[in-house]
Amino acid sequence: MTYNQWPPQDQEFVLPHDLRGPFVREFAPQAAYRHRNSQVASVLYYKNGGHSVITVRGAEHFNKPLMGKPTSVCWIARGQHQVSFQLELPTYGDRSRFRAGADVNWEVHDFYLAAEKRVVDVERMLRPSLEARLRGLSRRYSLDSAQQVDEAIQDELASGRWGDFGAELGLATQVFVRIDLGQAAADHQAQMVAVEKGSMVQEAIDTVNKARIAANIDDAQKLIGAGETAQYAHMMAADPSRAHEILGVLQQQAREQRKGALDYLTNLINQGVVQRHQIDDQVQALIEYSRTVSTGVFPNGIPQAPTSLPIPPMPPAPPLLPADAPPPIPPAPPVSPTDAVPGEGTGVEDDSSPEARR
Repeated sequence: MTYNQWPPQDQEFVLPHDLRGPFVREFAPQAAYRHRNSQVASVLYYKNGGHSVITVRGAEHFNKPLMGKPTSVCWIARGQHQVSFQLELPTYGDRSRFRAGADVNWEVHDFYLAAEKRVVDVERMLRPSLEARLRGLSRRYSLDSAQQVDEAIQDELASGRWGDFGAELGLATQVFVRIDLGQAAADHQAQMVAVEKGSMVQEAIDTVNKARIAANIDDAQKLIGAGETAQYAHMMAADPSRAHEILGVLQQQAREQRKGALDYLTNLINQGVVQRHQIDDQVQALIEYSRTVSTGVFPNGIPQAPTSLPIPPMPPAPPLLPADAPPPIPPAPPVSPTDAVPGEGTGVEDDSSPEARR
């Protein structure tokens, strides 16, 4: 039965045993109101803003009009009641939680204030303030110190600093909090088991990693000893989709190495360590060309090994002759017709000779 489902005011009723709050019901009286119930107090409201508080012990009026009747009546429970609920308080560093039970004995001290605040549920309205006060204490202790935190809370509740707890709602309260020591011990044991299990799992993982490293170390040493070519080949075999990327890296390294080799040779020439006449003409031409190109030394690449200097093209060598063959006879120089001797070497006889005339 909720606060708005009580029987009419002229019928007797009994407050429930598990009453959650003092605000019982509100209604508008149809005639002159007479208070008859000892379990509740009536708070009457008037149009002019005044009010009256009526119990079986008498009435108190505040700015009541002489001839006015109440426009609204609120029933507020009398007597002492109790509400119980569970709390979870943080441990040191917020690493876990203490489970606690709370019992709050409450009684209305100010009926008008309880009606104004509409205190329907004491637990819902007092729990945030209670937890805020106790969290500062529980955070000083770890989970294995449940008994110490329980003793600290009892000392705090008995210190006299909780006399006004609930007064803003018109209530007078008495608070009891108890830490569940058995649950705290069980939670602590569970944490210890979890830590031990986690350590064993981590140890097993470390052992597997060490075995894997030991099994792969021989292959890794061979791969390192084979040089960069074998390493890049291994990468391409492991992931063929990266072939284009790896080949691009290789080409970039080759260009940088060629440029570095030419720059190093140029530096030797500039310092006088190597004389220009000691360098082949084509290599010298390559050095001069590299100085004039700003975008790169060889945009199209040089088909030599990445770590070697470019080799200039050489003229073709003359064909080898057999060992017993005579040396070739050089051609005779050309002879002009005026220098020719008649009858010698021409194959034509001179008609002016005596023999020809005969």
